[in-house]
Amino acid sequence: MKVITEHSPPGEYLDENGRVTGPTAELVRELMRRAGEPGDIAILPWARGYRMAQKGGNVALFETARTELREDQFTWVGPIKRVATGFFVRQDNDIAIETLDDARKLKGICAYRGSSGGESLLALGFTNLEQPTQPAQCLKMLMHGRVDAWVTSDIGRIPLLADSEYAQDDVVLAYITSIRYLYIAMSLDTEDAKVELWQDTLDKMKLDGTLAQYYRGTYPDDMIQALSQPGQPDFSWLD
Repeated sequence: MKVITEHSPPGEYLDENGRVTGPTAELVRELMRRAGEPGDIAILPWARGYRMAQKGGNVALFETARTELREDQFTWVGPIKRVATGFFVRQDNDIAIETLDDARKLKGICAYRGSSGGESLLALGFTNLEQPTQPAQCLKMLMHGRVDAWVTSDIGRIPLLADSEYAQDDVVLAYITSIRYLYIAMSLDTEDAKVELWQDTLDKMKLDGTLAQYYRGTYPDDMIQALSQPGQPDFSWLD
């Protein structure tokens, strides 16, 4: 297998020796070892890796969001990540968001320009958006009280907070707008037996605590708990 990922810290990045590392990369590397898969993981630009996986040649690409549009383009091993997107607020700010209408009443919501979260809210007619050009600006605006909420994901906020003076628990998720599951996307020419072996191996790593071991301390505890049992999410397009 040609196993490909992209530079996406903290999950996948190159260390000082040029080795692909990070908790998700190490999880996949251990999966490969247990499955008897030779080779290693390469980092490529996402668009290039995606085209390679579509074209075939026994390619495995991670982390790939499993969507209805992509469903028949790959075979899937996972999930290896769950991403919750929504409205994040300051931990010390007593703001309750129970519906989207509650969010419309906030003093301001920050979503960086061009983000899918911001575009979705604009399509819904939100008029209280602030849209700077960089995600880090939203964090500053939230913590300085210029907006009440920040649209991001539980994973997307991690590197931004790591590069700031704030702790991860200074910003909490008040309302979830969407949940995506990320997978290892395998090219359609991959043998069924290999896909099944990778999935069975991953499921055992969830049950024996290996996934939690790699993810603990980096990713949210509720995500780790949700992923620590085998099984597939209820995707509506598979009904």
